Amino acid sequence: MSREARPGTAIVVAHDSMDAARVEAALRGLAGWQIDVCTPRQVRGLFDERPEAIVVVVLPDAQARRTLRAMRAWPRAPAVIVLSDDPGAFWTPAYRTLGLRAALPLRATATELAAAVGAVHAGLLVLHAEVLAPAKARDTTAAARAPLTSREREILELMADGANNRIVASALGISRHTVKFHVASILAKLGARSRTEAVALALRRGLVAV
Repeated sequence: MSREARPGTAIVVAHDSMDAARVEAALRGLAGWQIDVCTPRQVRGLFDERPEAIVVVVLPDAQARRTLRAMRAWPRAPAVIVLSDDPGAFWTPAYRTLGLRAALPLRATATELAAAVGAVHAGLLVLHAEVLAPAKARDTTAAARAPLTSREREILELMADGANNRIVASALGISRHTVKFHVASILAKLGARSRTEAVALALRRGLVAV
């Protein structure tokens, strides 16, 4: 039996039971594979037991980023697949260094999910076609805008961790009014309509560290 054809193990990391069940059902179609489902707190223990497993992350974007960053402390970096509403935001050199091997839309089909896991198991990188098309136009527009200040980058990094204005103000020792001013400036410079979109654009362009 070839290495590519040998069954493997996938660990699905999710909080939402519907997301977990959908992904698990899709991967059950992989003949001979072991499929485990767990929460972010449980994934390290499962991976220690199954170090060859592919980790499939199906979490809200902020929590998915925290989960990936936590993998820095693991003795061995896993091969990771992320499902996200904005998978392009995860397709950066920094996340690939942490083990990211595939980025798929949250609504990826069962066939796409199974194919991605099989490809990653074979040592390939997988990027859904949908990820690239919308990114080009938005990134070109954003690149023409004024650069972010060092303070705006600090605030963006906190926003990427899911911090609200109160937490940002406390962390940086500034007022909430000042935070609101900076957030408005960040959104305008990136051409974003929301904090979530601003973080996604910044991550895609490598403007903030993971």
